[in-house]
Amino acid sequence: MVFKYRLEKILKIREEELDEAILEMKKAEDHLRKVSHDLSATTENRNDLHAELIKEGISRATLYVRRIKQLNDRIAQLEKDLQTAQEKLIKAKEAVKEAKMKLEALKRHKQKKQKNYNEEENRLERIRLDEIGVIKHARELLEAREE
Repeated sequence: MVFKYRLEKILKIREEELDEAILEMKKAEDHLRKVSHDLSATTENRNDLHAELIKEGISRATLYVRRIKQLNDRIAQLEKDLQTAQEKLIKAKEAVKEAKMKLEALKRHKQKKQKNYNEEENRLERIRLDEIGVIKHARELLEAREE
């Protein structure tokens, strides 16, 4: 008789949940990288404009000031986005950790049930072998009496 784990469907669901959590974590990491890259590019652009403003002098200062203000606003928004992305990544990592814990708990449960099943099968087999031995011994005794 083959061992059939009664919670096999739940085990598969837990494995799928873990895969989904890992996928979400990777998406969060990618998003974090993208926002971080955008932030550094925008900051660099703003710094370049500052350098140009200093180089150009006052002649077109209002254009530069307006553009620098836009870039500062963009940087502030990107910093908020970066914070949000970091929080999402932390939550995604926690979800992966929780999914792993649930999956491992279910796997340990399955191993325990498998071990119990095997022990019970071995016990039943020993009983059957003992019965066969007793029957064989009884038959040998009967044959010995008949002779």
